[in-house]
Amino acid sequence: MDRQIIEITNNGFSLSLYRGFLVVENKEQNIKQDIALDNILSLVLSAEDIVLSKNIVDAVCEQGGNIIFCGKTYLPTAMVMPYVGHWLMAPRVRSQTECSKPLQKNLWKSIVQNKILNQAKILSYFFPKSAHVERLKNLAKSTLSNDATNNEGLAAGIYFKSLFGKDFKRDRLNDDANLLLNYTYTVLRAMVARAVAGNGLLPYLGLKHCTRANPLPLVDDLIEPFRAVADKIVFEELNRMVDVEHVELTPDIKRRLVKIVMYPVKTAKGEVSLSDGISEFVGSLAASFAAKKVMLKYPNILIEEMLSPGYRWPFN
Repeated sequence: MDRQIIEITNNGFSLSLYRGFLVVENKEQNIKQDIALDNILSLVLSAEDIVLSKNIVDAVCEQGGNIIFCGKTYLPTAMVMPYVGHWLMAPRVRSQTECSKPLQKNLWKSIVQNKILNQAKILSYFFPKSAHVERLKNLAKSTLSNDATNNEGLAAGIYFKSLFGKDFKRDRLNDDANLLLNYTYTVLRAMVARAVAGNGLLPYLGLKHCTRANPLPLVDDLIEPFRAVADKIVFEELNRMVDVEHVELTPDIKRRLVKIVMYPVKTAKGEVSLSDGISEFVGSLAASFAAKKVMLKYPNILIEEMLSPGYRWPFN
């Protein structure tokens, strides 16, 4: 059985031990779940109010798991690793650090291709008659190793103006659609960061991104295929507004944008949340490092299925 990444996102839970199990309990909500300690790869603590003791840390680490603490922005702030190398973690770190340049370049090619195809999918969803959809698909198909011809940048230039309007410019400082994109991308980045840490990979060893000012280059590599989901949610939010030139990020808007965490995607395991789909994807990167070849498994973003009458998000 694959070891699991267990994440606690809601306040009010307490953790305890019972006969080889981690007991996760919220008495006020009458919720209780037992999880086998030897089945925990990572215990991710995203909520602010969680009660646990040192013996929980000892027990999880003794079974080879790690514990990740997340801050208010849901990005990892600290990680507790087993002092004695776990049989799974040590080989993963070793295979990641030994990844060859050709493999890095081919992994990046695959990521860029999938990113552009997802952009084409989103653009086709909102503008099915747009001629730019085929242009994006052709750019994805012609992407070279390491994206040597910068098809990612070319696609972005076509995609953003086709989706948000010819005058749109991706600028993090603008108070237009960019304000919503910044917020949703931040939520998405936190999801990817937790998946990277949870799968035992080093976030500061990137495939493409490598600036000294960035402590999470691998996270910023792996976020790329999923940005299109954020774009879709933001575009739908903009359609609710009267004035899209000056956007205000209200609490209600934030609550709707955060739903990206539970956006439905499809994997080999069936329909799952985007958060779980990302974890599986990052796990396939670890498998790629170990096998020394590209074995990336991307979740399928559900769009057409959501048009069906009566379709409801299964993870609300």
